[in-house]
Amino acid sequence: MLKKKPAIRKIVSYGFVLLVLLFIFSMYFAPDMMIAVTNQVWALCGW
Repeated sequence: MLKKKPAIRKIVSYGFVLLVLLFIFSMYFAPDMMIAVTNQVWALCGW
């Protein structure tokens, strides 16, 4: 049980870092793609 906590913490921290990097990449490289994805999400939700 004690060996499992750092692994969970490591997975969560890796996921958070990956999310931040993906956010920075999308803000810098692909604003038009993000607008298109947002519009598609709204269309799939029925708005």
